[in-house]
Amino acid sequence: MRIAADNERTCAPRAEVFHDGIPYVSGWRDADAATRELADALMAAGLAVGFGALKADVNVHGDGLVSLGAVPADVVARLADLVTRGLCAEMARLAA
Repeated sequence: MRIAADNERTCAPRAEVFHDGIPYVSGWRDADAATRELADALMAAGLAVGFGALKADVNVHGDGLVSLGAVPADVVARLADLVTRGLCAEMARLAA
């Protein structure tokens, strides 16, 4: 997955009109793979409910996007807790 270099690209609008020479398909394919990976992880963590609008997309530059849609606050709080716990576990593993 490619990391956007700046906010202008990161916040670029989704592609609605395609232009020659921009790799929309590969960008969308990257986003689709990331979306499926996130969906699997959310289901494994018991967070599948609340991410019903999760989908892959692409912006005007051909960068893959993952849209979470509107997510209930309690689900985001649970996700943030899981991310925090994962980071703490990884830091403890690296320190050992």
